[in-house]
Amino acid sequence: MGHRATRVCLCREQDLLGMKTRVEGENVAPLPDFSPELRFVFAAARLAVGGDAVMAQLHCAEAEVGDWEAVARGIVHHGLVGLAAPALLRAKAAPAATLAALDAERSPHVVGVMSRLFELVRIARALKAARIRHLFIKGIALSIQLYGDPVMRAGRDIDVLVERSRIRDAEAILLDLGYELPTHCTAAAEPTEGEPPKESGWVHGESRILVELHDRLCDNHALLPWDFEMLWTERETVTIGGMTVPTMARRRLPVYLAVHGIRHGWQRLLWLIDLAALLDRDAAWDDALDDAAALGLEGMMLHVGWALHHWLARPVPSDVLARGRRRLEVRLLNRLVARFHNGPRWYEMAPRGSVRRFIDGSVWSRSITYTMKPTRAFWSSQLAFDLSSPQDRAAFALPARLGWMYPLIRPFGWAIRRLR
Repeated sequence: MGHRATRVCLCREQDLLGMKTRVEGENVAPLPDFSPELRFVFAAARLAVGGDAVMAQLHCAEAEVGDWEAVARGIVHHGLVGLAAPALLRAKAAPAATLAALDAERSPHVVGVMSRLFELVRIARALKAARIRHLFIKGIALSIQLYGDPVMRAGRDIDVLVERSRIRDAEAILLDLGYELPTHCTAAAEPTEGEPPKESGWVHGESRILVELHDRLCDNHALLPWDFEMLWTERETVTIGGMTVPTMARRRLPVYLAVHGIRHGWQRLLWLIDLAALLDRDAAWDDALDDAAALGLEGMMLHVGWALHHWLARPVPSDVLARGRRRLEVRLLNRLVARFHNGPRWYEMAPRGSVRRFIDGSVWSRSITYTMKPTRAFWSSQLAFDLSSPQDRAAFALPARLGWMYPLIRPFGWAIRRLR
């Protein structure tokens, strides 16, 4: 016990002093100053992308852990069953009971991926037969695109982006395939309306698999104004279940995945690992920063560099890190995303209707969104969007002349959705 306590103190002292652990000739950034259990999860994520260079840190973090059940739940919560769990099993870097629990999680993970793969192929065939242009985004398509294996990423649903003019036809296809819109959800508004919800969620009646049908990438198109025509023209394809399906071009993925991950405070480290796989060369960084700067999102992309370096210990060009240190919005984003990883129940999503869920979604996520794109044009657009929920527009179809009433009915719409 005395030996373990001494090891814990030495490891913690090293990180608190901001020292670098030199392993195999590389400088490894100290682990973030979170709870011991979460620090171990971060070390496991580093192991998944960095190999043996972080092994010393992993064992150092292991010595500090007091609640291994929280660690196992955290590995699952952060989507690391397919990527980090196998590495931990090989390294035997946890108690036998924890390793057995992680190993047991792999079977349902693989079964879930195979079930979603089967459904994705069914949907792709139906959309193709109806001549509906579509792109599968994230999930299995991204797992194959980045890692060459559908089971590496722990996805939860199937996301498909459809050309907006055919959204009703796509909904009809999902109905024919056995999917239904839950009673507490609303379908996207008519394509002629202003800003309906960007997606609708459809659940299969038997398998309970969720399909999210998107007509754009973000609720507020001003945040990421890429239109479907551009994405379709640049599309790439992956082979899933023997079928070729379209997906987003690799060149566009860094900015899109950064927007998605940062807005959610990196609540799944998997999203950051995806960016580590994409931004593995200086040329990839140049392209991503050029694309982000053209959209007013350069600070957001520089924050990705900070997160990859400080959280995953990935090599990031020195000029990217230096530019990030000079930007106020990067420092703000660094602080805001950390709020999603504090607290005693960091390893699970806050329950719906809880105060924590409200604060995370309505305070911190919104603060992140405004910080990501600090331009007057976007802020005015986002403020108008926040005062007029797309869910309210879908649920309460007011005539155009009464559109000014949506901010007034928003509290009632919010209350109705929470009660449902």
